[in-house]
Amino acid sequence: MEQEITFGTKMLNLFLGIMVVVLIAILLSVVGGLLLAAVGII
Repeated sequence: MEQEITFGTKMLNLFLGIMVVVLIAILLSVVGGLLLAAVGII
């Protein structure tokens, strides 16, 4: 089962990882914005 991970698979995994980070960042920014708006700072 010692098989080299292909270049395509590495790129796909990297892309998915980046997308997850971006989605989490967007979610946090939206939640943070809503909280600040609710508190009345904005």
